Amino acid sequence: MSDTFYNAPQTERTFPTQEAEQAPFYVVSRGKFLTLFILTFSLYQLYWAYKNWKQYKLSSGENLWPVARAIFAIFFTHALYRAADARLKRDGRDIHWPHRSLATLFVVMLIISNIIDSLVRKNIGYPMLDAVSLAMLPVMGWITWLGQQGLNAAAGDPQGQSNARFTVLNYVFIVLGAALLALACFGLTLPPE
Repeated sequence: MSDTFYNAPQTERTFPTQEAEQAPFYVVSRGKFLTLFILTFSLYQLYWAYKNWKQYKLSSGENLWPVARAIFAIFFTHALYRAADARLKRDGRDIHWPHRSLATLFVVMLIISNIIDSLVRKNIGYPMLDAVSLAMLPVMGWITWLGQQGLNAAAGDPQGQSNARFTVLNYVFIVLGAALLALACFGLTLPPE
């Protein structure tokens, strides 16, 4: 007979690192955010949502899927902003941040943008809806940026200075996006067929 007692298998627990605790949300400066949002035709929004949920997952230890929450940001933006607001209150920072209104505005603009883009893909309303779709990019970017300001504050970097510099990959997307934007604007000047 063995002298050792049965021990239940131990599950490996992971705890947030100090770095993750210092950055519970994705931090980015206004210039970098708006440049990448507009010049990637809002595809940066997917990356933005993913990074925010990834940072939140690392910080909180919650079991969630950042990729799914990024893809379905329309359903999860309210929760993201609520988590940031809770963090601000927990840390005793009284910042006027209308997180509910900003999340709702984000969702409404995302729905409108998706409807317009759907019509554009079907060549309905050319060239007016194409122009409206392009004009909505900076509006949607600004609304998303207003939400990012609260996320930056909750992460302890209100100006986003820790992520203000552009990377080589950022520049690649900027060049490609600027070329596509120029082509899209040129396409609007062409007569309809």
